[in-house]
Amino acid sequence: MMNFPTTRVWSANQERRFVKRSYVFALGAMGLLAACSEPEVQQAPIGEVAVERRDIIVDAQATGAVEPIEIVEVKSQASGLVLQMPVETGSNVQPGDLIVQIDTRDLKNQLDQAAADLRSSEASLEVAKAQKERSDELYKARIITAQENEQANLAFTQAQANVIRVRTSVNIAQQRLDEARVTAPVAGTVIAKTVALGQVIQSATSVMGGGTTIVTMADLSRVQMRAFMNETDIGKISAGQNARVVVDAFPDRAFNGSVEKIEPQAVIQQSVTMFPVIISLPNNERLLLPGMNGEVSVNVESRLNVLTVPNDAVRNMRDAGAAAQMLGMDPEEVMATLRGGAPRGGENAQASDTSTGRAVPMGADSAARVAAGAPGAAAGAPSAAGGRPTGGAARPGGAAPRAGAGVASRRNPTPARQGVVFVVKDSGVYEPRMVRLGVSDYDYSEVVSGLQEGEMVASLAMAALQAAREQRNARFGQMGGVPGLTKTTPAGGGGR
Repeated sequence: MMNFPTTRVWSANQERRFVKRSYVFALGAMGLLAACSEPEVQQAPIGEVAVERRDIIVDAQATGAVEPIEIVEVKSQASGLVLQMPVETGSNVQPGDLIVQIDTRDLKNQLDQAAADLRSSEASLEVAKAQKERSDELYKARIITAQENEQANLAFTQAQANVIRVRTSVNIAQQRLDEARVTAPVAGTVIAKTVALGQVIQSATSVMGGGTTIVTMADLSRVQMRAFMNETDIGKISAGQNARVVVDAFPDRAFNGSVEKIEPQAVIQQSVTMFPVIISLPNNERLLLPGMNGEVSVNVESRLNVLTVPNDAVRNMRDAGAAAQMLGMDPEEVMATLRGGAPRGGENAQASDTSTGRAVPMGADSAARVAAGAPGAAAGAPSAAGGRPTGGAARPGGAAPRAGAGVASRRNPTPARQGVVFVVKDSGVYEPRMVRLGVSDYDYSEVVSGLQEGEMVASLAMAALQAAREQRNARFGQMGGVPGLTKTTPAGGGGR
């Protein structure tokens, strides 16, 4: 009985501590929920880039393999045992150098026999000639009949024919003896050897199947690369254009060549239509070997020292309103200004329709729109995944042009197109302006009209990426959270 007061006091203290701890936990949970429900949004910085002059070089790129221009299969016109073969794979030979020496014992015997027959026939011819002359004299003296004279003349004619026939046999035997010595028909390098010393080879002229191939050789002083170009780039490639080849064996060295021809038959590779393009390459140092893999870049278009603007600062008409919001401007006012101030006519009246935005460089914001699923991405522009822009792959705008690079010959010159930029004013205000653009690569576009050198334009790359992130997060929030991280409650009540 004396323990009840102590027990009652202890229970009250425990209750007060429990209530206090619960209150603190509730305040902490409320603060955490408030922080999660109202995240702090920081506006991405707006970059400013200058309009300046630089080189724009657009290349069409493809992969290919090095091939000899002409391959020669060396065969023998004589059959027999290989006695000598001084060449090996990789040997450089000149016309007339020995490739294979075949056993000539049988051939020499045939030649000796033919020569003996020739001497016998020539002796018979001399006898027949003397008999003919005597027969002619006796016939004139009317000692023999005409028939006997005719037989003597016939014997002389037959002896002449026999000499010619035997002499031909001697020439054939001599030719076969000479053919036993196989020499290089042209200058080149032995790239394959299929015959060894002591092997019996078959003649290429007297055996079905073409005979035995002794060696395969090619002139490697000039080689070619067969590259498969996408059909979207073929219309801008023609014979004579400059090409640049980098092989895997020499990644730090470029080999300059030219387009030799475009083969007319297309090749389908993984449901993509490709056309073989032959690139001719000088190879005086013999560094390029058949079978080497590499990448070829064909100079499609070149613009040297032209006024350029970064692609991140260019928008099409559909993206102009979203860009205006990023800059804190009224989208409707910006669109009205652009529609009223769009350039008309001029030297490039063939520009594309600004309402579609086709072929306008997309930049980072439209790439982010594509990633987020938002509309307004420009068609035919480089993507964030590294896609190729319209007109083929391109070098960075600030790279120095390679030797001999100039305005490349083109079948279809790139037409001018219209874009929207936001020019930075002194007071920090942005002025929307319609510009006319020309050739474009991954980073820069040529300015045909609408901008002056030294003007500053707004670059919305970071702001566009942040906007795309916010759109994606908002979409996930509407769906109930990030897929895969949301805990769902089974139908019918709580879990166990």
